[in-house]
Amino acid sequence: MHQKPLTDERLMKMSAEDDRTSFDLLVRRYARPLMTLINRMTGKHHRSEDIFQEAILSCWKHRGQYEFPRPFKPWLYRIAINQCRQVYRRKEIATSNEEAVESEAATGGDPEDSVLRTESAAQIKTAVARLPEHQRSVVILRIWNGMSYREIAETLERAEPTVRSYMHHALKSLREILGPQGL
Repeated sequence: MHQKPLTDERLMKMSAEDDRTSFDLLVRRYARPLMTLINRMTGKHHRSEDIFQEAILSCWKHRGQYEFPRPFKPWLYRIAINQCRQVYRRKEIATSNEEAVESEAATGGDPEDSVLRTESAAQIKTAVARLPEHQRSVVILRIWNGMSYREIAETLERAEPTVRSYMHHALKSLREILGPQGL
């Protein structure tokens, strides 16, 4: 008989009961999207790996605080965002985009197109980095992580209308920063 895969919530409940195998499966499921989130929040790939490790460790340490059947993804992302905030508070992240340009460089194809894509990506990353942290978080979670406004609201522990307002103001600011060619 075909068995349905365990939900994230069920795996986290099992992890909270000290099931290391369930936790490892969750880490494998969320490694890439969590790294994407952290990379976008910080703009520093080498530092993002450390923050990722800190977020995973924090998730394991606080596994007993997870409230089943509450959605797991917003809970995990909140931990990661809080780790990013701690880094910003310690002023370890610079606003330069040198590394962002390198990581967004396109491979293959027309060199001119590659340069234009790289420049556009760098401009967008720089513009997003200039947003206030609460707006930047919403943009990253919505655009690059594909979360619904409801999930974002739960992740950031804000009301959904507040999250929608943050997004509205963020997009307005991005239009102003990037000008007519940007958005």
